[in-house]
Amino acid sequence: MRAVLLAAGYGTRLDRDLRNDESGLYTHLIGVPKPLLPIGQHPLLSHWIHIFKQCSAISTIVVVVNELHKELYKKWAASLGTKVSIVSDGSACNDQRSGAVACMQLGLQEKKEDTLFIAGDTLLKKEFSLDAVIKDFQKLQTNNKGACLILSAPVAEENVSKTGIIELSAKGRVTRFVEKPQPSEIASRIQSPCFYIISREGLQHLEMFLKEKKDKPLMTRDATGTFISELIHRSPVYTYHVSKRYDVGNLQSYIDCHQDFLKETMKSNCRVKQ
Repeated sequence: MRAVLLAAGYGTRLDRDLRNDESGLYTHLIGVPKPLLPIGQHPLLSHWIHIFKQCSAISTIVVVVNELHKELYKKWAASLGTKVSIVSDGSACNDQRSGAVACMQLGLQEKKEDTLFIAGDTLLKKEFSLDAVIKDFQKLQTNNKGACLILSAPVAEENVSKTGIIELSAKGRVTRFVEKPQPSEIASRIQSPCFYIISREGLQHLEMFLKEKKDKPLMTRDATGTFISELIHRSPVYTYHVSKRYDVGNLQSYIDCHQDFLKETMKSNCRVKQ
């Protein structure tokens, strides 16, 4: 299975927050792309690399980046001690971006295999098990060849309009996906962050989606959820539920995530000493 980390965004919200922050505590983070921000004791993406290295199902790791930060990512990758391919979308600023769905396609490098896509600003709790997710996906494949699996998590009322919201059937199949709706538009309070296992068969729809949207405005393919919202009508999509998802979107969400991971590290160190 291929793992593709989507890291070509420009983090405009976080950059604005950092530049406007009067405390001066986070000025050293200005210019650091979100996926390379220190979370606990490691860059955000390094947490995923650690998870992938422990999962035998992951055979290839690709990080899709922008041209502006490409050298930073190459330097980071060189320090990992494991093979990670860095692929650039060619953009040098936010106005040139190709859109996250196009970056999904870039990460495939023309290979057609079951693929895990993860947004570069997303993390999960330390006890998260990738092996358990993949086991569920494989079980789905046994009963329904071509089925896909996406993550779901609870969402606070005030964050409904900041993420993709899904509705499910009684059997857990996704029946509706709305990207960043107003709370009044949908009754569900279940979010689906960008953590998708798209089957080999499902990837055919990704290629079709991009062809259909080629001449349409960027917003129609800028968020990965725009693809999932159509995939659910073309291929069976189910969910794997987790209790919490970290979305490093602005300064406060970064601080919360960083502090939680620091606390977890301290607890682990205490257990080791005991």
